[in-house]
Amino acid sequence: MNEEVSHNPTFIISLDTELLWGVIHTDADYSRLTRDTSAGRGVINILLNLFEKYDIPATWAIVGHLFLDRCQKEEGIPHRNMPRFKEDWYSCDPCTDIHKAPLYYGKDIVEKILSSPVKHEIGYHSFSHVIFSECSREVAQAEIEEGVKLAKEMGISLKSFVFPQDKVGHLDVLKENGFVAYRGIRARHIGSDGNLLLRKFGGAVDKLIALPVEPRWKDGIWEIPASMIFLDPLFPFSLVPRAKRGISRAIKEDKVFHMYLHPENLLYQPSLGKYLDELLVFVARKRDEGKLQVATMGELASYLNSRRS
Repeated sequence: MNEEVSHNPTFIISLDTELLWGVIHTDADYSRLTRDTSAGRGVINILLNLFEKYDIPATWAIVGHLFLDRCQKEEGIPHRNMPRFKEDWYSCDPCTDIHKAPLYYGKDIVEKILSSPVKHEIGYHSFSHVIFSECSREVAQAEIEEGVKLAKEMGISLKSFVFPQDKVGHLDVLKENGFVAYRGIRARHIGSDGNLLLRKFGGAVDKLIALPVEPRWKDGIWEIPASMIFLDPLFPFSLVPRAKRGISRAIKEDKVFHMYLHPENLLYQPSLGKYLDELLVFVARKRDEGKLQVATMGELASYLNSRRS
């Protein structure tokens, strides 16, 4: 059953925090990340400073392996207890520690987020960036349980989930493990099932305005769709006006504007920091005027559950 519940105009930002885990199994170019192993943490510091500057909380969707500061092979096998999504899935894992392979471990990053004066949410992004729409239920269950266990050891209760590559699957596993919200796929003016001309038209419109969204209760968990990714390699100058128009529309229509990005995006497009600063000025002003609330995914889900009950 899908169900909607009324809410105030809300701004959410979620961050797919992966270091190398988001790209190590793909053909993506991650040379800038590996060229300077401190760079990945540098952009996270930039984001934390921006959020502190404007008192904006974010949902940091952390790959579970980053809860670790070390790991080792068991009987010569990396993460022997984890079922494999693909046969050689963990062959990339160095099985050392944060000093020798800092792009595979990130416990210090989690601790830094938790120590921020802004009340951020630690969300979850699977243990090893497995594609949930393609993996077995056994793999999904293990990916969730491992992260829940490691987070609990750090005093964290995971409530919000972001699917790797936004490919949704095994929602029942999320619900069984206490998750209350997940990020849904990005809202578009024209769906992917339209004809080619319509899709091109919709893509052009998407460059002008990002859509506000409505959270949906889907059989026991809240889907909070994304409005836009804060990234545009070709037209980065369009990001701020596009987001402002979407936020203004969310205010007018009592909807949610859910923006997301990968911290590593700032390595490849450093101007994103400047553009995000400009946008957060606008968000903070609307919040201070009482026209917009700023929340994490978990906070919005808790609010919606209270209204629903």
